[in-house]
Amino acid sequence: MGFVAGVFGGGLGVGGGIIIVPLLLAVGLDRHGAHATSLAGIILISMVGAASFGFSGEILLDVGLTIGIGGVAGSLIGATVMNRMSSRALTIVFGLVLLVAALRMIFGANPLPGSGNQSQVVQILLALGIGLVAGIFAGLAGIGGGAVNVPAGVFFLGLAQHEAQGTSLVAIVLTAIAGTVANYRNDHVVPREGLLVGLGGGVGSLLGSTVALGIDEDTLGFAFGVLVLIISLRTLIRVFARPAQSA
Repeated sequence: MGFVAGVFGGGLGVGGGIIIVPLLLAVGLDRHGAHATSLAGIILISMVGAASFGFSGEILLDVGLTIGIGGVAGSLIGATVMNRMSSRALTIVFGLVLLVAALRMIFGANPLPGSGNQSQVVQILLALGIGLVAGIFAGLAGIGGGAVNVPAGVFFLGLAQHEAQGTSLVAIVLTAIAGTVANYRNDHVVPREGLLVGLGGGVGSLLGSTVALGIDEDTLGFAFGVLVLIISLRTLIRVFARPAQSA
């Protein structure tokens, strides 16, 4: 499980939870345990992937840390929002946002005019905002922040595709650690499975990131767009297939 998730996680700048969670559910973990244990495994997956991109000079560490700080705050906000608002409506919005981002990346992942040329203060605020949104929706929809971090990094911060993916993995390290600490305190993490997933994922992440660094950025952007499209359609199908009162 971890190896397969690590290949995608390290290769595309996401944590790999969209693969790990369904597999953990299939082998008998409950919903809370699957999400929490997946997040624990993602720590090592994202660390290895980030290190691989970093050694190749494809990481903006300050941007990644800033997005990660926003993501930690966003995850806390998401937990509060879950108790006060309709998660169904917010998940639909999230799915639609991902759908637009996916189509934009598939048909041309070019930065928006003026992105990357903002002042340092604006760049910091944008990075915090990206992390905040990613953290909120990750908590609400159960999807890792990379699906938001990477397209937003390209469109709003003017990052190249490789830079966006490496920087996203740095941010995911912070959010995964924060989430795992909270989940462990709530007794949802299964440590043995989390460690095994992480070890397998670390190997897969190294392979995936190495392959990704050798792929043309336009091709990689298209592949990431396809992944985000799958995530968005899966999110929308699941939420509409569920009765409104149970969302």
